[in-house]
Amino acid sequence: MRHQSSFLFQRRVVAGLLAVLLAGGINRLAAGTLTGAFSPVATGSNVDLTILGKSDWIHWGLYTATSLNRKSGVPAQISDFSVAGTGEVYVYQYANNFNGYTWYDGWPVVSVTNTSNGVWAYQAYPPNLLGAGFQFTTTADTTQRVLQVFVGSFAARGKFQATLSDGSASPYVDTSLFNSGNGPGGVYTVTYKANTNGQSLTVLWTLYQRAAGSNSITANVTLQAAALTVSNADNPPWVTLTAPSNPADFQAPASIPLSASAQDFDGTVTNVAFYSGTKKLGQVASSPYNFTWSGVPLGHYFVTATATDNGGASRSSDPVEVFVYGTGGSLSGTVAAPPAAVDLTTEGTSDWTHWGLATNTSFDWKGSGGRQISNFAAVGTNAVQQYGDNFTAFSWSDGIPTLSSPGTTTGIFITGLGNGFSLSAPADTTSRTLRVYVGGYGAQGLFEAYLSDLSTAPYLDNSVSSTYCNDYAVYTLDYAAASAGQSLTIVYRTLNLFDYDYGNVTLQSATLQGGPANGLPVYLLNPTLI
Repeated sequence: MRHQSSFLFQRRVVAGLLAVLLAGGINRLAAGTLTGAFSPVATGSNVDLTILGKSDWIHWGLYTATSLNRKSGVPAQISDFSVAGTGEVYVYQYANNFNGYTWYDGWPVVSVTNTSNGVWAYQAYPPNLLGAGFQFTTTADTTQRVLQVFVGSFAARGKFQATLSDGSASPYVDTSLFNSGNGPGGVYTVTYKANTNGQSLTVLWTLYQRAAGSNSITANVTLQAAALTVSNADNPPWVTLTAPSNPADFQAPASIPLSASAQDFDGTVTNVAFYSGTKKLGQVASSPYNFTWSGVPLGHYFVTATATDNGGASRSSDPVEVFVYGTGGSLSGTVAAPPAAVDLTTEGTSDWTHWGLATNTSFDWKGSGGRQISNFAAVGTNAVQQYGDNFTAFSWSDGIPTLSSPGTTTGIFITGLGNGFSLSAPADTTSRTLRVYVGGYGAQGLFEAYLSDLSTAPYLDNSVSSTYCNDYAVYTLDYAAASAGQSLTIVYRTLNLFDYDYGNVTLQSATLQGGPANGLPVYLLNPTLI
């Protein structure tokens, strides 16, 4: 009996300890907070995301279903959405939201006024399922934050759910928003903090109920924007260079007027400083923020402006590219739609290149006279990819490593803002003609050509642009440098991005005429290589 009593006592002690530990664990888990509220958004109103999103903001659907714009100059804290639901759920862009959205500090689009665009999720198959919609996450830790999520519905009731990853507070769930057809949307304001650092808040906005009637089959939920802030957050000032244009060129020695526009959304701008790279050029204490950069020598520069507010927060503008050039060389260019077929052997009498025949690293060139056009170097950090449905078909009969091609529609592309390709060709006092075949999808391209001795103005063009489809072009450059041993540099990159996920620029081929004469190619036919 003594052993039994001891066992029972030990069991009670253990049970008591477990109860204490569990109670302590529950208390610790309960240290997080998560509350929410729904409010209608007035029809015709204009939501200023820059003001609301002191820490971060995001907008979906400006141009396409994958268009994404967010607050510039701060760490991204709100993720892009992923599609929620089962079966076949498709997301589309729309342009008739009942209220608009404005921002001044965005990326990749700097500023937009009162856009009524957004995205909607459609349950295509099986057609009567519920649960189609959007999911995204945002940062969570022990700091209290406020997230505002702007949503809508068509012929539907939506279900909003917000959940902390550490489970330290009960989820917030609401189904208030309902429209029998098209109608105004609303905003969910979620106040939250987690029990520990390194957590996340997951937001789920889905189709919960279909309205009765003929629109039931197309019932859907919509998503437009989200804004994040914390208590006492200092919204950094916004600044952009308004002069010179980007890119710009001036003849040396140059006197370059610099102008910036700056504003602070919760205080005042105390100064704007101008920089060339990391070198400070000057500072202005009050508007207008103008400064003249004098005596600028020959060179290739990147100029920025940095604004500081009364709270000590600062933010820099996007860089403006500036060329300061001399004399003695020549460079002119034109852009045109490319033909359906190009014989590289015929056109590239001095040299030719083709990219992407079999893979993203495939590089073919003229087999005689030595390589003169370089292989490309990727601009930016995204991966270069190969594609096979180019408009122009390229053929050749004198290639290395591929001897001939009857007509390939392959090429390479790279996605993302600022990403692209660079390549070069020889330059001296001899006149040459270089043709470069490029394209793009869901983006605006910037084409730049400049001589290494900067002996004449660069050629700059941004006319290759397509919001929703493919665009193709051939650039023809006639050039000569002021001295021997120079080169012509080509940079082709994305200037503006309309499709956040898939927008890209493409590169297919280049041909060169002029310069030293090339001999005819010689091929060993006998004996056969085994």
